[in-house]
Amino acid sequence: MGKHILQLLLVLSLLVMSSQALTCITCDRINSQGICESGEGCCQAKPGEKCASLITLKDGKIQFGNQRCANICFTGTVQTGDQTVKMKCCKKRSFCNEL
Repeated sequence: MGKHILQLLLVLSLLVMSSQALTCITCDRINSQGICESGEGCCQAKPGEKCASLITLKDGKIQFGNQRCANICFTGTVQTGDQTVKMKCCKKRSFCNEL
């Protein structure tokens, strides 16, 4: 009997964990040292949204960036001359857009 109760509790806890919303890191402005200067916090992704991070680099050094919940997002890198823009989208786990 005790074994069945433990199995039921395990199943219920897995259901609760899977139904929790995706939580993403937010930062309106990341400085050249990779530190959030404004808008630091978290957001709950709405249905269809992902966690996103966007970083602009010049000669391999961070110029600025931001993190947020986003409904339009891609993962990739665009390079123009000495400037590189990296965007990352994720949704497998909360806080996956951490830098």
